[in-house]
Amino acid sequence: MAGLRVLGALIVAVAGCASAVPPAGTAPATPRARLIADLTEALRRGAPDEAAAILDRARQLPQAARPSESLVAYFDATVHSYRGDFRGAAEVLHDYTVRVGPTAQDAFAFHDAMIALRTADGDLLGALVECEEMVVAGTRGTWKPPGDDRMTWVRLKEHWHRAYLLRMIAQTRAGAERQALIGYAERARRDYIAVAAPLHTLGDSIAVLDAYFAFCDGARDAMRAAAQRVHADDDDIEDLYLVQLALDAGGAHDAAAAVRQRMAALDEATALTPVFLAWLQADAATAPPFRFSPRHPTADR
Repeated sequence: MAGLRVLGALIVAVAGCASAVPPAGTAPATPRARLIADLTEALRRGAPDEAAAILDRARQLPQAARPSESLVAYFDATVHSYRGDFRGAAEVLHDYTVRVGPTAQDAFAFHDAMIALRTADGDLLGALVECEEMVVAGTRGTWKPPGDDRMTWVRLKEHWHRAYLLRMIAQTRAGAERQALIGYAERARRDYIAVAAPLHTLGDSIAVLDAYFAFCDGARDAMRAAAQRVHADDDDIEDLYLVQLALDAGGAHDAAAAVRQRMAALDEATALTPVFLAWLQADAATAPPFRFSPRHPTADR
């Protein structure tokens, strides 16, 4: 989901990190900000071992200078993700949600992130479970997202993820079972549009879903047209992955390559970034055996 996915999944960890990282060419104002900036830079350079060492030093700081527990947990998961250990990343986030309880805002954000981490290895059932746990955390919580009604936010994320995951799962089935799952996915997509359209700010997210559904249907013109509805300033890496997938399968190869270049140029260091870059690498294979990705949902993990 453009905008909502990044902000929702990383509401505490990455938002806090981004605000702590100074502009290029300026020195961090505090020891905490310096450590966060160094760790983020190490991840951006693809040096997870260096990032892990920085994180270990952060854990040893005096309480007043130490990053928050949620930020430490998030960066710990991010280091695992940059090492390709998506299960380990999910385990770190899960353990933190157990400590803070199901009503915490952190629990909502981390279950949201775990949807992508479970999907990374083809664990679509696990991803659906994380979606349900995210909804539980959002429904039971009393926190308020910045500028939005909490339950609207929860429903948007619930319907988007359910539509995307159920449509992907349908691709792994055949016959009546597949048709039933497609029906469930289509209902979730309609539910998402019903909540999202009146807001007049989520056209990109609707278009991304349309593009992926058309990709699964093998409708080349429809997938290409839907992907082209996504605005050029959408910088959500999951959106961009699905956009390039639809463009490429729809025959717009140059446009798809341009989106992939944009993905590679993003400077965010998040637990989810390696997921989509790994899928790009897997999708580059032109002959079997393929690895699991939304392009090849029936392939081995």
